Amino acid sequence: MGEDLSKHREPLSMKELIEKTWANWGMGQEKTPEQSISENWQKIVGKKLFMKCAPERLQPSSGILYIKTSGGPVKQELSFQKKKILDKIKQLEGCSEVKDLKFT
Repeated sequence: MGEDLSKHREPLSMKELIEKTWANWGMGQEKTPEQSISENWQKIVGKKLFMKCAPERLQPSSGILYIKTSGGPVKQELSFQKKKILDKIKQLEGCSEVKDLKFT
């Protein structure tokens, strides 16, 4: 049987490890819609609501963005602002595929 050569190689530096991980995960590349939405959440829903709700997940096949709310009153307020919120999201980089919002 041959000797396992992987046991004799030099360990990666922290910099090499991070760069390799980022490359494997696609980090440092173009933003995903979820990243754009999360980074701009306060601008999208406003200071009053941004701590009471959060984007939960985007279903790419239907373009539905699910938004988790802290309760009924927040869900109702978001429903009133749905068109305005959706318009702001669609203006973000890579978010034109978002077609609808569902509040949970």
